[in-house]
Amino acid sequence: MDYRQAVSFLISHFPQYQKIGIEGYKPYPHRMLSLAEWLDNPQEKYPCIHIAGTNGKGSVAHMLAAVLQQAGLRTGLYTSPHLLDFRERIKVNGQMISKEDVVSFMERFKNERMESLNGELPSFFDMTTAMAFRHFADRKIDVAVIETGLGGRLDSTNILKERSVVLSIITNIGLDHCDLLGDTIEKIAGEKAGIIKKGVPLVVGEYDPVAFPVLEQKARDVGDPLYKAFERPDETYSLEGNTLYQQKNLRTSLCAIDVLRKTSHVFTRLLTREVVAGGLERFETLTGLHGRWERLGKHPAVIADTGHNAHGMQYLKDQLEAESYRKLFFIFGVVQEKDLTRIAPLLPRDAYYFFTQASIPRALPYRELADWGKARGFQGEGVLCVTEAFEKACKAASGEDLILVGGSTFTVADLMENFFCREEN
Repeated sequence: MDYRQAVSFLISHFPQYQKIGIEGYKPYPHRMLSLAEWLDNPQEKYPCIHIAGTNGKGSVAHMLAAVLQQAGLRTGLYTSPHLLDFRERIKVNGQMISKEDVVSFMERFKNERMESLNGELPSFFDMTTAMAFRHFADRKIDVAVIETGLGGRLDSTNILKERSVVLSIITNIGLDHCDLLGDTIEKIAGEKAGIIKKGVPLVVGEYDPVAFPVLEQKARDVGDPLYKAFERPDETYSLEGNTLYQQKNLRTSLCAIDVLRKTSHVFTRLLTREVVAGGLERFETLTGLHGRWERLGKHPAVIADTGHNAHGMQYLKDQLEAESYRKLFFIFGVVQEKDLTRIAPLLPRDAYYFFTQASIPRALPYRELADWGKARGFQGEGVLCVTEAFEKACKAASGEDLILVGGSTFTVADLMENFFCREEN
């Protein structure tokens, strides 16, 4: 098979939560453990930093990976979902896994493993996680930064054990994926706390009066030292793509770096202030991060942001208040299970909306979203797809206006694929 065939095989044979919803969610234990054992448990061959949280975990993962790269360490980075290319999920020193390596992994699974499973297939995320762990071992990395997918306790990445995790990070807790993780902050905190390992230091990024006691108690139960990033004084660093909402992620990352320095003399020696500053100053470029308040155009300004829940929309609202524009056009599309009631108060009232839908089965139909928006007094119209919505926005906007694209990672992905595509080998 070639690369396109390999990805098509992966998508068609293994259920993907991000695209189809709850039918694609398979909590990890036996399928993921079986995959790892078949691959000789590659996740145990290098130290890992394990990151969970409702929002910010991707940005923190990229910041830490950039600093570790800047320090000269061969650094694996595993994140999800991707925007344009499946290979964005798996990187070593900012370079995506090669197409040949993706093909090799899928062919090996198909030839050696698939038939023996008798239809009891792993999930898409299981397969991707296993591919990442094996790729990092093959590339003999020095350290891996691993972002969870959903939750923590039953996440595929949580096959990581105490012996290979040097630091656990929980960025924050918000209401998202309530159909899978629980309908209260306390329940969701309990799921995220599942990545806490005995004796492994824990960094908590943001304080929540309901969530924090849950995390604190779990850390106490297993004897973990707990570090509170939210109590850390601010430091002045030049941060690439600096935005108001990235400041909390920066504080979490700096706290994590402080803890890493305490865990190993290697980190103490390598993670100097100069190295940290250099990594943060170019963290998006070094790691290939996209879609976090990303400026894609000028006159009119075009900004894309993947924030997709109430917690993320609060950050977006705060950042938007710092922008200058004559008129705001918002290309807005969400997925079906999204709690729009919580999001509504955070959406800008001065915007003209193009209510649309991304090209995935899980997207909320644009007519339904438009009806919802108009019933709540938002000015705008329904548009069949993101491509058409962006074309309409561009025709309507003057050079002094702002076109904002968001509501879902997949809305941003459709925009970038059709108008701002980056071709990488």
